[in-house]
Amino acid sequence: MTNNEAIKVLKELKTYCSPDSLDAVHYAIAVIEHLEKAGVSAPLMADFSQVKN
Repeated sequence: MTNNEAIKVLKELKTYCSPDSLDAVHYAIAVIEHLEKAGVSAPLMADFSQVKN
């Protein structure tokens, strides 16, 4: 699954979420969009050990 596919599905999922879950879904979308913009196309396989805050 690509980042864009995950973002698309999460956006569709917002329709069915309880109000208590919406913040978490919005957060997940924002994180994946940020990773995609940063060029991380496979975040589950990426090595973030060298990333500095």
